[in-house]
Amino acid sequence: MKADRLANIELSLIRQINALATPYSINLGIGEPNLAPDDTLREFAARAATLPWQYSANAGTLSLRKKLCEGTEFDPKTEACVTAGTQEALFAIFTAYVNPGDEVLVPNPGFVSYATLARICGATPVTYQLDPPEWHIDVDALRKKITPKTKLIVVNSPSNPLGSVIDRETLQVIADTGVLVVSDEIYREIWYDAWPASMVGMGDNVILMNGLSKSHGMTGLRLGWILARADVMQPIVTAHQYIATCASVFSQALAEMIFDHREWNEQWLAGVREQFAAQREAALYAIRHELDTELDPPRGAFYAFVPMPACNTVETAKELATDAAVLVIPGIAFGKMGQGFVRVSYAAPVDQIATGIERIGRWLRAKER
Repeated sequence: MKADRLANIELSLIRQINALATPYSINLGIGEPNLAPDDTLREFAARAATLPWQYSANAGTLSLRKKLCEGTEFDPKTEACVTAGTQEALFAIFTAYVNPGDEVLVPNPGFVSYATLARICGATPVTYQLDPPEWHIDVDALRKKITPKTKLIVVNSPSNPLGSVIDRETLQVIADTGVLVVSDEIYREIWYDAWPASMVGMGDNVILMNGLSKSHGMTGLRLGWILARADVMQPIVTAHQYIATCASVFSQALAEMIFDHREWNEQWLAGVREQFAAQREAALYAIRHELDTELDPPRGAFYAFVPMPACNTVETAKELATDAAVLVIPGIAFGKMGQGFVRVSYAAPVDQIATGIERIGRWLRAKER
């Protein structure tokens, strides 16, 4: 019999929908960037593969931690930890800080792992709303939800699933609550008009998370990191040791080479943003013409949160997967505020985006007849 902590935990709706894929499916569901390594990145990987394969320090190689702390006041020896992706970073943070009976403030709509990890730890996820269509946070309403039981506040900007960005002033207000804040900034390098604000330097209670999965197409290499003040970081590194020992030394070496070659990296990131801008425009055009819906352009990440108010979005997503061979994620997977929406990932070639959304439109029109 499985442990009580997993009694009401199952595979996420994201994974359930993706399990319905066939060779004929167009996948606009999974949050995985369609980025292929260029020759330079492949050369870095080849060089990284020749380096020693033994354990690094639990918190990661000091040389990489120094690069992660550049431009900040963080001490790489005690205030940086390299993790096996941001999912493991989240697990280490929650393991280090969240007890049964605690409360964790999570965005609604928001990434599925935040509330689930709170439940695994025996805590209660308490949602704060992001209000459409701009998906702004009402900080006064958020502050009213803070109680003596509140252990963490999780913020995510740019947002998965919304593509929205939180302004600097709002982030500072959240930091000023004094509660431990986990700032998930994994999509921060994927933006369209202005670089999103970071919570770095906003307070000693802020735990920053980032990685290379989304910006460099390294989802399978599991490379993320945490930055936090030494007293906050110490229990996180302890949890991380027992979860993963250390992040992949191959991935750490590859990350170090990426950061060492600044000119290449800047060009790479500029190319990534240009690619996603084109894919965003293709998605917005198809949504406008096929679904008769005008969306404000997402300001970051690679998701469009598309209203389908007349639909039960779980059943809609399942039927689209089986009947129309296109995968999208039901908005309810991201919280109650997501009911009546589906998340469309435009991390796909332009022709697939157009075809996939055309299939959705055709299926919806057929259902109306």
